[in-house]
Amino acid sequence: MRGIIPKHLQARFNALDKLQARKNLPAPWQEPVFFAIGGLTCAGFAENSDLLLTVSHDGRGVLDCHEGSMIARDDSNEFNFDFGNLKVEGIGPLAGQKVHMSGLYGGGLACQTTDGWSIERHPLSWPDDELFLSPPGQTLLGSHADQPVDVSKLANFSSEIRAFGFSPTGRSLIIATAADISLFRR
Repeated sequence: MRGIIPKHLQARFNALDKLQARKNLPAPWQEPVFFAIGGLTCAGFAENSDLLLTVSHDGRGVLDCHEGSMIARDDSNEFNFDFGNLKVEGIGPLAGQKVHMSGLYGGGLACQTTDGWSIERHPLSWPDDELFLSPPGQTLLGSHADQPVDVSKLANFSSEIRAFGFSPTGRSLIIATAADISLFRR
């Protein structure tokens, strides 16, 4: 059941609800790459990079989101998670760095790029998860309810969304669920 929608936003929410969910995003975004990561709890980008640290019940991994590949894996659960600051020590190319995480324990990734792309969670879609990618100059709600909707709806995820957002470079977008990561690159 959806929450109560203010009258001035009803037309916009109706238009969003009618959009078909997409697997691919508009240009310049490339076809997604998927990584199965069972038991994923959180993920976070290293500063000023497209390197993504993932944490699951089975250890840590590092994805090079620019290249679309897994570049490091550690199956050990013996690592320090700073729950107060939501930081985890990296592995592989991120060894010695503390990475801010987003996921099951809180936090968040960047929801907008410096050139204006944004990703937002539909505020009234609970219990379903729906995300919307908006090009520069648009938002989930647009500037006026009568504007055409120029956003991409992402829905029907394999499991609960744990984290979503852009890398610090703005070249990568991830959607992390409890079971996998969808990686979009440009």
